[in-house]
Amino acid sequence: MVAEQVDALVVTLGGEGSHIYTSNQRIDIPAAKVREVVDPTGCGDAYRGGLLYGLLNGFDWETTGRVAALMGAIKVEQHGTQNHSLDPDVFRERYRESFSRSLD
Repeated sequence: MVAEQVDALVVTLGGEGSHIYTSNQRIDIPAAKVREVVDPTGCGDAYRGGLLYGLLNGFDWETTGRVAALMGAIKVEQHGTQNHSLDPDVFRERYRESFSRSLD
């Protein structure tokens, strides 16, 4: 079984959020709030970038999934693949708005 060979299995559900399966639990990650849907191109890459960021910074799976979800939401608000930049303070505020918790 795949789940026995990896630390986690991530299943994305688009605007419905995602699930992260670990060895002993399923973590339900809600979709982040999107201000306006402009272009979904590159959202999977943005989500994956959020996962990598969370893992590299030692976040737990729930926080990592939420960071990934917000990266996808921010991307869908932009035209083009990855033509935007992020301000860390704005990202933290958007995280708080989307998930009613602090990233810090």
